[in-house]
Amino acid sequence: MGKDWDIPTLLANLQKAQVFGAELRTSQSYAHGVELELNPDQRREVRKRFAGSPVTLVGIASGERFDSPDAAALKAAIENAKGYVKLSHDTGASGVRVFPNQFHPGVPQEKTIEQIARALDQVGAYAADYGQEVRLEAHGGAGELPTVRAIMDQVTAPAVRVKLNSDQRDAADFERRFNLVKDRLGHTLHLHNLNDPKFPYQLQTDLLVRIGWDGWALLEASDKVPTASRG
Repeated sequence: MGKDWDIPTLLANLQKAQVFGAELRTSQSYAHGVELELNPDQRREVRKRFAGSPVTLVGIASGERFDSPDAAALKAAIENAKGYVKLSHDTGASGVRVFPNQFHPGVPQEKTIEQIARALDQVGAYAADYGQEVRLEAHGGAGELPTVRAIMDQVTAPAVRVKLNSDQRDAADFERRFNLVKDRLGHTLHLHNLNDPKFPYQLQTDLLVRIGWDGWALLEASDKVPTASRG
């Protein structure tokens, strides 16, 4: 949603809709242009635009994932994730979304889980120096909440937190699965179509209220919406 909006349009539309937080997705050639390539002046300009509006830049949604059995690809993902941490800091956001993401044929699942955890520790240690949160989203084949719990059991960096994704795969046994990760939740989660009966949104809300969660519930939707004027 909003992939065709540059920063001024994004801020104008969000204010008109009375939505006061945004997470910017990267690596998709979206019109906002908040990417690793921004120079220091451009990063300050993004920070200034959000600071001058009632809209909070909540985070950067990277697509970095730490499951690859290829050592070079894994190293690149870790370094890119660190780059997004710096970008998030420079633009005034508070954290970066990353993925677990998949299990691979011929690779024991326990090895992949350990690899993901070690990568998260590296990024998490870096993020702590910038006051940032690393948000591990429940995404991909290695993203069901019991697996995310197994990953987090091996993560030692306090800056690494879990990002709920309102995933239908966790729906049937949601309260038990939620309880597995509730003590490691970060300050963002993703919602999808709230009218979808396949996910227990009310139960999720009740459980979050019960534990006093005070983060941002961010709508992730692919619906096409018209571009409003900037006025």
